[in-house]
This record gives sequence, C-alpha cells and structure tokens, in this order.
Amino acid sequence: MPDEIECLSYDELHEFIESAERAVVDFWAPWCAPCHVLHRMLIGLYSQFPNVQFARIDTQKYPMAAEEFEVYGLPTLIMFADGRAVNRVVGVPSRDYLIRALKELSMA
Repeated sequence: MPDEIECLSYDELHEFIESAERAVVDFWAPWCAPCHVLHRMLIGLYSQFPNVQFARIDTQKYPMAAEEFEVYGLPTLIMFADGRAVNRVVGVPSRDYLIRALKELSMA
C-alpha cells in the first residue's frame, strides 16, 4: 500500500473533483500537526474505499484553494459526489466517524 496520497496543485484541483464520481480532498498545511495525524488515518483507510478517490492540497502553497472552498480551519476534508460538496469534516475526527462518513460517501 502506498504511504502517500497525491498532492494536487491548484490547477489540478477542479479537474480532480470533476473527474471523480466520489472524491475526498484533504486541505492541509505542512506546519499543521493535526493535519499529519489525519493524513496517517486516511493512509490507513483509503484502500477500504476503492470507489472513492483521495487527494490533498497544501493550503500554505495554494491559499486560494482554501479561500475558494471556505476552509477556515485545518485540517479540513471536503467530500464530493459528482462534483458537488456533500460533506465537510473539520479537525481530526475519530476513526469510527471518519469510516462512517466515507461509507456514506461511497454509497452516495
């Protein structure tokens, strides 16, 4: 299993969201310790959701992405179904909560 989730550029972000039926975008920053905790959780879970695509975007490098998607706290996960945001998780949720949210997304 890979130990990384693809980091997108700002230009790649919209294409990723539009092209995936089900997508999770992790808005993070290198200085954010909770962001690294959430990333490790996602690494441990994403293989259980093969119909969901995962990516990350560095809000320090691309602050316009955080502004556009109204990300005010890090980490923030935004879940998309058919190009529309359907769920938002701010902070580091419990593993059980994250699994439930991903299951709901995969069935949306």
